[in-house]
Amino acid sequence: MPKPPLPPYDAVVLAGGAARRLGGADKPSLTVGDTTLLDRVLAACAAARRAVVVGP
Repeated sequence: MPKPPLPPYDAVVLAGGAARRLGGADKPSLTVGDTTLLDRVLAACAAARRAVVVGP
């Protein structure tokens, strides 16, 4: 039996933090493989009607 589609939703991405364990690196722009962390998160919520990124 196929899964029913998700109801419409919006996404709020919290893209902040001090990144103390990363030496103060800018986490949203940190690249893992060939993709930034922010791009990975936005891809994960691609079905959202709207995505709002909140950061410092």
